[in-house]
Amino acid sequence: MAQINFDSATIQGDSVAGFTLIETSISLVIMMIVGLGVASLFAYSTRNNTAANDRELAMSVAQKRLEWLRSVPFTTTTRNLAYSFPNGGLGDTGGSGVTENVIAAGRSYDVTTVIQDTATVPAGEPDANQPMIKTISITVTPTGDTSRTSVTITTQRSTLVPGIH
Repeated sequence: MAQINFDSATIQGDSVAGFTLIETSISLVIMMIVGLGVASLFAYSTRNNTAANDRELAMSVAQKRLEWLRSVPFTTTTRNLAYSFPNGGLGDTGGSGVTENVIAAGRSYDVTTVIQDTATVPAGEPDANQPMIKTISITVTPTGDTSRTSVTITTQRSTLVPGIH
């Protein structure tokens, strides 16, 4: 059995219990590996929170643009009027659409609006071959960082046209 003499601060006996330098070094290496794993999780969560904030702002921009398009009456005067925000109509923009740059909350976004004629008035009806159903698609993409995803909202507008559809 080991004896400790506190007066002379000497240790008597065969062995002393405690940690060796190698055990302490190994435990520090293990704690370092765990700490690096936790640090990478913080970086990952920060990056995802920023991306979620961009998606939320992009969705807000897309919804605002869509609400504006819903407020434009779908009539004979607006259905072929060229699209331009904020004073245009609901004319077909073609496959590539119209792209504009919008700044929201200090961030820049590209807003692409595509309006396509989905169905036309049947032959023999008044206004034959004029659009009666339009598909509207709005895509908002954060500019500058191509790794972030875009937000797309799609809806359809229709006008009241007599006849069989």
